[in-house]
Amino acid sequence: MKYLFGLNTLLCTGYIGLFVFVFTHLPIETDLFDPIAKAFEDFEMSDVVFSQPPVDENLSSDEVDYLRDPSQIARDTNVVLVNIQFKNRAEIAQMLDIINKYEPKVVGIDAFFRKEKGPAQDFPLAMALSQTKNLVLVNELVTTDETKDVFDSLQFSNPMFNETANNGFANVLSSAKGQGFRTVKEFYPFQYLGNTDSLYPNFSTKIVELAKPEAFEFLKARGHFTETINWTGNYRKFTAFDAHQILGEIGDLSVMKDKIVLMGYIGQQLGDRDLVDIFYTPQNPRVAGRTYPDTYGVVVHANIISMIMDKKYIHQTPEWMTMLLLVVITYLNVALFLFIADKRKMYFDLITKTIQLVEIALFMGVIVMLMLKFQIKIHLTFVLVAVALSGDLTELYAGSLRPITEKYLLKFGIIKVKSENYSDD
Repeated sequence: MKYLFGLNTLLCTGYIGLFVFVFTHLPIETDLFDPIAKAFEDFEMSDVVFSQPPVDENLSSDEVDYLRDPSQIARDTNVVLVNIQFKNRAEIAQMLDIINKYEPKVVGIDAFFRKEKGPAQDFPLAMALSQTKNLVLVNELVTTDETKDVFDSLQFSNPMFNETANNGFANVLSSAKGQGFRTVKEFYPFQYLGNTDSLYPNFSTKIVELAKPEAFEFLKARGHFTETINWTGNYRKFTAFDAHQILGEIGDLSVMKDKIVLMGYIGQQLGDRDLVDIFYTPQNPRVAGRTYPDTYGVVVHANIISMIMDKKYIHQTPEWMTMLLLVVITYLNVALFLFIADKRKMYFDLITKTIQLVEIALFMGVIVMLMLKFQIKIHLTFVLVAVALSGDLTELYAGSLRPITEKYLLKFGIIKVKSENYSDD
């Protein structure tokens, strides 16, 4: 009890907390650690839950054990994907005419049509778009300050294509350092323009508003600035058609009736991988040290829509809970480690390092299990850092800082006597 409620335990806990804060906030950059930092940039332990085998069956999965068996994840029935490849506007218009015959509920096109390309290209597309029911086209939020989440204006497709369309912004929420490493884990459901009260919907959000208003209202009522994406899977988890299948009316296109049809780029042939509109996501076969992006932009939108429609949200623990855990775990560790430092000094490293390894493994398991079983995302980075450092820092405090601290506490009359010098006798 002496250690559990001791002043030194409290002081050492504060010392470790200050050290962890400084350690995790110092802007230290060095070439020595750069390869390690790059390999684990944006990595979170919960990412391993969503990691999936490569889409290309010819690529090695490195014999990784995936926590979610892809065959056990139900296919989404809300969304039908259509790969527009590099088809010209007249061909896209022809595809739209065919799709419209099957009466989809909403058609979303994840592509911009900014510049005029002549009547032969533009007129058929403008006509097809005008005849499309519940059409949603993308727009883009533009900012003059990349360091802030404040957008100044909106950019649209050419007005001739946008006359009858609804719009939603297609900006992705990716890594702030994401130049070449654009990792998508969250999205903005809505965004304000400048300092106004004008609220603009995400492309996926707008589609859901037209397709399933009650799901849209549920999302809006959550009131979250960002939402973590609960990934269903890559394009294979949705009904998907290549451009030639639509143009040739190959396959059962009747599945589009009353569904959301998303048109966008999914490779030169369906699923082929290149670097056009593709992102890193937690679905990557390698959750750290990734070498190739894994999910096309339109498939990211499909996953977001699937989550909103089914109300399968990721729930995040509040920041106060993380801080409470940090304080409680650190305090209990310090109390135990101070006891060991006084009573079992010879075996201090052996005992404390074993305890630390067990704790870190336990917390990492909790992070994964909460996400896997309950779709709860808990942030324990500071807790893991505190656990990893608590043994050595407590030893430093017990051996060097405690005598100095007690000297000044005695001087100012805060304590009356020094701690007893415990031994094994």
